[in-house]
Amino acid sequence: VTDSFTDSFLLLPTCVTSSEVLVSRPHYDSRAVAQGVLKESPVGLEVPQSSSGSGTTGYRSAKYTPAEWFSNYHSILQQAGTDHHEAQSIQRESRTLYQDTEEATLKTQAEGTRLLGERLQDIHYWKSELQRHIDHLLTDTETLLALKTRLEKALDATETPYAITTDNLNCRTRRLGPDLVQDTVEEELMKVVTQIK
Repeated sequence: VTDSFTDSFLLLPTCVTSSEVLVSRPHYDSRAVAQGVLKESPVGLEVPQSSSGSGTTGYRSAKYTPAEWFSNYHSILQQAGTDHHEAQSIQRESRTLYQDTEEATLKTQAEGTRLLGERLQDIHYWKSELQRHIDHLLTDTETLLALKTRLEKALDATETPYAITTDNLNCRTRRLGPDLVQDTVEEELMKVVTQIK
């Protein structure tokens, strides 16, 4: 910074001539005052006078002195340093927040993936269990249908014996006198009717 200031000082004019523009303005840097660096007009600074006579007494050149320039840019550098420090602090906080957020996101993603995997395994398990029960029910249904068919055929097979037995019993009831007897044959016919029913 010192080398830059020295080079800048060498470029500044070393004298003030009467050809410079003269303005009636206080002898302080308004920009430095706005930044809170200079509270009042600096004391001890020499006001350059023009050589045009007493008409310009109390006026100064529109150009700043090296001391004013140094004070102003020193304040600017201090403010830049403060801004730079704050920017670095914000960057560190942002980096920390980014890392924490990324870590939390990855943790949540891993947990979600694990839970989805477990849920998928449960779904596959219960799907296989349901399929097994469905197959078992289909087998039982086929067995019951086969039994139903056998029972229907057996029922059809009893129609003829039942008709013959009931016809014989009806014929025996039409007997007269001593022939209307309840003997062993009638008892067996009744057993057949009872079994078929």
